Amino acid sequence: MTVSRVLPGILLMCVTALAVAQDGISEQQKLLARRAAEADAYRKLAETVYGIEINSRTYVKDFVAESDDIRGDLDTFVKGIRLGTPRWYEDGSCEVPAEVTVAKVIETLVSAHARHYKGNSIKASDFESITARTEKQVIKVIGMGAPRDADRIAGGGGDVDSGPAPAASGGAIPDNWRRVGPQARLMAIRAARMDAFRRLAERVKGLRLTSQTQVRDFVTESDVITTELQADLVGATEAGVFLSPTELIAEVRLVLPTEQVITTIKKLHSRHYKGNDVKASQIEDIVRTVVKKEFEAVGQGVPPQRFMRQYAEQTGVELPDWAGGAISAVGEGTDPEFGSPQGRLKAARAAEMDARRKLAERIAGLRLTGSTTVSDFATVADHISSQVSAVIVDSVVTSTRFTEDTAQVTVELPGARVWSIISVEQRRIKISGGGN
Repeated sequence: MTVSRVLPGILLMCVTALAVAQDGISEQQKLLARRAAEADAYRKLAETVYGIEINSRTYVKDFVAESDDIRGDLDTFVKGIRLGTPRWYEDGSCEVPAEVTVAKVIETLVSAHARHYKGNSIKASDFESITARTEKQVIKVIGMGAPRDADRIAGGGGDVDSGPAPAASGGAIPDNWRRVGPQARLMAIRAARMDAFRRLAERVKGLRLTSQTQVRDFVTESDVITTELQADLVGATEAGVFLSPTELIAEVRLVLPTEQVITTIKKLHSRHYKGNDVKASQIEDIVRTVVKKEFEAVGQGVPPQRFMRQYAEQTGVELPDWAGGAISAVGEGTDPEFGSPQGRLKAARAAEMDARRKLAERIAGLRLTGSTTVSDFATVADHISSQVSAVIVDSVVTSTRFTEDTAQVTVELPGARVWSIISVEQRRIKISGGGN
C-alpha cells in the first residue's frame, strides 16, 4: 500500500474522531465559552493592575477611588488590552491568554494622574519607582470560560482530545471531570486558587522571625495585615493545577519569589511593628535562612453542591454534604494583660488554639453514612487520625476580632481536604476486601 493512499485514510479518521469529540458543542456554545473566558481574562488583568503598589501607603485601587475619571481611564486601558488566541478543549471550555507590560500600565497611570488627580498624597515621581518594586515586568493572565448551558452533567465526552487539558495531570481531563462538565471544573479551580492564596498569606504571616515574634505580630488586628497581604500576593505565580482522577477535587499550586516575600515583610514591619526584637536590617537574612528560592502553597477546591449531588446520583458514590463546603470553628481567648498590644496578641494565639481544638471536635463528629462518623471511621484505620490532625493544623485563620476583654478567632478548611483522606482510605479498604 502506498503512502499516498494511507495518508488520506488517516486524515479522514482523525477528522471523523474530532467531529465525534466535538459533537454536541455548537458554535453558539463555543462563542459563549470564548466570551466568558475573555471576561475572566479582563477581570484578572484588572485585579492585578489594581493590586500594584504606587508608594508605601497607596495601591492603584486607592488611586482609582480618588476619581471616577481616573477609574474610567484605567478601565478603558484594561479593556483595550489585546487578548491572545483562544483555545478550546473537548469539553467545550475555552482559554484566552492576555498580557501587558508594567511599563504600559505606568504610562497610563502617569497620564491619569496628570489629567485628573487633585490630591497631594501621590506624586508623579511615585510612578517611576513602580518598576523597581514590581517583581515582574510583564503581567500575564489566562482567562477561562465555559458555555452557560454547561451547568448540567455532561455525557462524558469523546475519546479524542482537541488539545492538552489546562488543568489535569498527564495532559488529559479525567473522566470524572468530563461527567460534570467544564463549568464545574472551572469553578472548582477558582475555589482552589482562592484557597491557595489564603494559605500563601497564612504561611507568610506565620513566618517566625525570632523565638517570640512572627510576621502576624506586626499588627494586633489580623484583618489589616490580611488585606495588605492579599494585595501583595497578586504577583504569585500559578505553578500547576491538578484534577484528581478519582474525586471531584481540584488543586492549585502557587509560588511566590522570596524577594517579594522579603519586600512585603519589610513593608509590614515599617508600617505596623511596634516592638524592638526585630530590626528591618535583619529581615532579609532571617527569611533567607527559612526559604531559599520561593514560598509555595497548594489550595483545594470542589465544584458547587449542585454539581456534587448530580455526580453522586449519576455514579452512585455517596458524598456527604460537608465535603463540598467549608468547615469552620470559632475560638476564644484572653490574657491578663489584654489591654496592651502584647496581651491582645497572646489572647489571639490562645483563641486560635481554642478554635483548632473545636474544629477537631467538629470534624470528628461529621457523618459519613448513616450513623458512622469520621471518629468512628478513624478507629478502623489508625493513621486516619494523624492525617486529619495534620489537615487541622494547616487550617487557615479567616478572621480575628477583639471585644472588650476577649479575642475571637475563626479558622477554616475546605471539607474537600478531609473527604480526600476519607475517600482514599475507603477505596483502599474496599479493594483489600475490608482488611486494615
